[in-house]
Amino acid sequence: MTSECLDRSQPVQPRRGWRRLLPIHTKQDCVLLCALGTLALTLVSFACSLLGYNVTAVAFAAFLAASLTFVGAAMGISAQKKAHAELERSEQRYRHLFSRMPIALRQLDGSRLVVLFRQLRSEGVKDLGAYFDSHPNFLQTCMEALSFQEANDRAIQMFGGGGANGYAGRSMADTWKVRPDTFRRAMESRFRGETNFEEETRMVTWDERVVDVLFTTARVGPINDLEISLVGTIDISQRIRAEERLRQVQAEFAHAARVSILGELTASIAHEVNQPLAAIATNGAAGLRWLSRPVPDLVEVRSAIENMIADTRRAANVVARVHGMASRKAPEPARLTVDDIVREALVFLRHELESHAVTILHRPDPSAPQALGDRTQLQQVIVNLAINAVQAMTQAGRDDRRIIITTTMQDPSTLCCSVEDNGPGITTEHVDRLFESFFTTKESGMGMGLPICRSIVEAHGGRIGADSHGSEGGARFWFTLPISTAAPSS
Repeated sequence: MTSECLDRSQPVQPRRGWRRLLPIHTKQDCVLLCALGTLALTLVSFACSLLGYNVTAVAFAAFLAASLTFVGAAMGISAQKKAHAELERSEQRYRHLFSRMPIALRQLDGSRLVVLFRQLRSEGVKDLGAYFDSHPNFLQTCMEALSFQEANDRAIQMFGGGGANGYAGRSMADTWKVRPDTFRRAMESRFRGETNFEEETRMVTWDERVVDVLFTTARVGPINDLEISLVGTIDISQRIRAEERLRQVQAEFAHAARVSILGELTASIAHEVNQPLAAIATNGAAGLRWLSRPVPDLVEVRSAIENMIADTRRAANVVARVHGMASRKAPEPARLTVDDIVREALVFLRHELESHAVTILHRPDPSAPQALGDRTQLQQVIVNLAINAVQAMTQAGRDDRRIIITTTMQDPSTLCCSVEDNGPGITTEHVDRLFESFFTTKESGMGMGLPICRSIVEAHGGRIGADSHGSEGGARFWFTLPISTAAPSS
């Protein structure tokens, strides 16, 4: 008989070949075997004496056989004791690991869940996710079927509630009421026969607090049963708060950079606002002249008023763009078209590009799907990259200055937007440092524009990079964004 250790250490093999003939498991078995052996040998000795055999030889043979029987029985007891001791040591090691690990560990009883899953398989269910979709209440049934057994000291500290004894046998439904989606994915993993599952999520403690945790589970037992689950949870609340603070600081830096850009574009903004205001004044004067005629031309007056309304909207749009760039509002993810973002950024930069004699070419991809992102932040990336290209070409003294902005599908799930110029390009020693904070190649630069662009793109799940493969050997900056597959959550 093989004895398996609870901590999965090397199993003990106490069964020897001779023990298949001598089934000794307890001390009582040994005594019985010795008694039977002695009786048998006594009868054999008596029979041999009646038949006239040498009594001394028979007695010696009987003594030797009895001794061997006793030694064999003793060896059986010794092996059994060794196996039992190894099992006890294995159990003790498991207990020590469970109680002393610096991770919150809980042991769950999944026997009722195993019964439910066996029933589903007998009914031909192969995809538990699809079954959850068609039977929404079954998720709650699974929560109720998984019950708490015991917890180590660290788990009691994390989950509170005055100890674990009062929670034995309690279902896991309350634990997952904030994030049932994680529990659903864990159940789908279990149904597929996977022995481990891990995810960052939020859990409700026994004293009704909500904590951010790294949730891991390991199922103990044969692959088809897995009635016992060990659940580990690591409190990551401090890390989550630190990440939120980091995002806040990055947003503040991005805001400061946008305000800095607005400072650099003051002349362009004034020009953009002045144009519709001048047009409003011109149309207003024309309307007054048409009204001052002996016979007022109402058709022309109407046309002048309509033009004034259109120019007013143009001015309002310019102000709205400036306000959006200068505001400190939180990011607002939405489904958007990257080429629309490029067009809006170019309108914002139109006067700046004209004043520096820069020709810009936009190559959109009409078939490109939408991405999920914040409109203002992505506009900031385009504006920053375009201004960098203008400054690089101007500093190099280029007369024929061109910028090409291209949108392409990098792969079925990724959009790529590139900004190329025909400037001096990027030196090899600077390529790896372009996105470092405070690194700049401009005399008056702060070295914050590109790092902020990187933080914005990475916050959107994309990547950003640069090389000297642009038009006519100039610089090429590019960034990627993942395709939006679903509407943003509200």
